[in-house]
Amino acid sequence: MFIRKKLKQPSTNFQLFSMILIIILVLNAFSIAQPKKEVRAVWITTNHQLDWPPKTTDPVIQKKSLIEILDNLTSKNFNTIFFQVRSQGTVLYKSKYEPWSPYLTGKLGESPSYDPLEFLIEEAHKRNLEVHAWLNMVNVKSGDLPTTITDPPHIAIARPEWTKKYIEGNNISYWLDVGFPEVREYLKNLCVEIAENYNVDGIHLDYIRYPGIDFDDSLSYEMYGQKKQRGDFRRENINQLVSAIYDTLISIKPMIKVGSAPIGIYENLTDARGWEGRNSVFQDSREWLKRKKQDYIVPQIYWDLNSNPRFESLVNDWTKNKFDRQIIIGIGAYNPSVAKELEEQIELTRKYKADGQSFFRYENIKDKRFFAYRFPANIPPLKWKDSIPPNPPFALSGRNIEGKTGLIELVWGIPPKASDGDTAKYYNIYRGFNSKIDRENPAYILKSTQNYYYYDFIKRPSQLEYYYQVSSFDKGNNESQTATEIIKVELTNLKEILSPLYAKDLIAFRPFNRTGELLIESNSNKVISISLFDKSGNKIREINPVQLKTGLNLIELEFPSTRMKEFTIKIFFPDRVEIVEFKI
Repeated sequence: MFIRKKLKQPSTNFQLFSMILIIILVLNAFSIAQPKKEVRAVWITTNHQLDWPPKTTDPVIQKKSLIEILDNLTSKNFNTIFFQVRSQGTVLYKSKYEPWSPYLTGKLGESPSYDPLEFLIEEAHKRNLEVHAWLNMVNVKSGDLPTTITDPPHIAIARPEWTKKYIEGNNISYWLDVGFPEVREYLKNLCVEIAENYNVDGIHLDYIRYPGIDFDDSLSYEMYGQKKQRGDFRRENINQLVSAIYDTLISIKPMIKVGSAPIGIYENLTDARGWEGRNSVFQDSREWLKRKKQDYIVPQIYWDLNSNPRFESLVNDWTKNKFDRQIIIGIGAYNPSVAKELEEQIELTRKYKADGQSFFRYENIKDKRFFAYRFPANIPPLKWKDSIPPNPPFALSGRNIEGKTGLIELVWGIPPKASDGDTAKYYNIYRGFNSKIDRENPAYILKSTQNYYYYDFIKRPSQLEYYYQVSSFDKGNNESQTATEIIKVELTNLKEILSPLYAKDLIAFRPFNRTGELLIESNSNKVISISLFDKSGNKIREINPVQLKTGLNLIELEFPSTRMKEFTIKIFFPDRVEIVEFKI
């Protein structure tokens, strides 16, 4: 409720009044450090139920927990999930090779009432999130506890001649010997099974290496070593496994992405020394890139900015050796020293032109709000798979739904197929505050959706009209070269609500708790001043100047945290003073 009065004398000499002007026409002035295209990924760890499933066998709670994870990641503007589907030689999907994980039902090999991977893919794709099935490959068991007999049996029971015990300090683990061709075939078939039966966007390989230099592979080396140096023999075994997986998967699904997460140091650098991928565990990931047997690599650079190994040095080393494939930097959010630097580390990956970031692991970023991800981002395309853009959508229309003040309905036409047969997989909706929309500026991206319609609810409108444009993306994340025409949608309901309140330079005020919205419909561009007074007439805060534009101006005010309940706002126009009295 407000009362408007008019005074004859304007006042002068004002100080800054604490308030927020919601005039987002300054979008063009943003300093855009954020790229429009980058992978924003997170590892969701199921081993030991670290991220999921929760400590319950109730499928309803398990599903609800997974939905909460997806919604949280969507709210943070993530776009990719590495979901762990195999660990300890057990799986979270229906397999003819390996038993169900005990984390779902409490019993190894027991079928759950639903398929977690299928459920995740369906729900993630609704939110336009990519899902990559993450497999622990060569490592198949931790600890020395006996394994329950299941159908199918655990690999350590089914093929004990393939499985080797490895002791490192007090830790015991079991690894497959990839020196045997049959082992490589078995691991490849695990990946093929997922690609054939599930609509995954990618296969993500982890632990695709040897456990250490002292691994016992004497039998396979004797049988297949052919007088090679032991290190070269081991590296080539892993190389062959990676190549076989890549070639077979691409022959089945040409657009599926195949990538891996090697350890963070490929070979020692001056200021980045430690466990080496190539020489300590025979993981020659750069050779995979050279041979074009990976679409992306996510090196696990889990150190902070100042220690040795140095994060920045390793980012530089990986990104300058990408061999025309994608390098996504793995960031160790679990590390307390790294957790303090997440924003800085993201910016450093951008400085060296990495293709994105991935965080280990979900639990360590679930409560983090990323300023570096304040705008959405599209996943970069893989041009070696698909470089042909889709056709643009057409006939975009929009309307303010009757009776819904800030609700805008947008609808557009599905584009015809492009020359490669692709139509739109999803769409970018761009929103602006005037007719100039810059589609290369991520600040204009409102939402990505797989639907051909969208409902934009503007909770606190800053003006009476908004501008929209829609482009299309194909399954390879290529964006259409053009987009729909830019349309203007007027908030007709808001105009109808406000119009009775004023005729010329009309003023309305809507108080909330400690904020309020001052709406001024101006008939011309002009400069005004605003002052806030308490009940006794004491001036509390001021602002000078305020630039009004022709049309509707919305100004959001913040009030002081006091016990005062009654206030007066004085608005100083060039020719008069308007007064608004209100209570909160």
